[in-house]
Amino acid sequence: MTHSTRQTRRCGTPGPSESLLSDAVFDLFERQCLDVMRLVFSQMAQNLPPLVMEPQDAARVQFGPIRGDRICAAVVQMVHVMAISRSDGFRYSNPFCAGCAAVLTQPEHLLLRVLHHTRRAQPGQAIAHAVMLCDSRPVGPLIDAAAELARLAPPARA
Repeated sequence: MTHSTRQTRRCGTPGPSESLLSDAVFDLFERQCLDVMRLVFSQMAQNLPPLVMEPQDAARVQFGPIRGDRICAAVVQMVHVMAISRSDGFRYSNPFCAGCAAVLTQPEHLLLRVLHHTRRAQPGQAIAHAVMLCDSRPVGPLIDAAAELARLAPPARA
């Protein structure tokens, strides 16, 4: 797992193959999941600054105390399955910098697309994004993890 902060771009400005999160089609639930995912990535990379909210606590704040724990567990499962399915590291935006967090990296975009299409009962699209994300390796476990997270989400708009 690696941050996307690079010296070639300014904080808050997308680099090549990146976009602004505000321009993406993701709904509030998907954006909140991204917030938790970024904390999970930071935790996995042992890159959490002192006194920063843990992913579980962030999920409880975002989704409520009961749903937050379940959603956090599903997010962790999805991230874990994705991480072991990739041959390369996962580039994510720094969740501790507002400018950096406004940028959506290409891997983050693909991961959220898997969730986005799973929630909208578009399995072909979800699988296509998962294949790109996982370097053409088997994606069944990632699709299953996305489906589990989608079951905990509110209904998605088409």
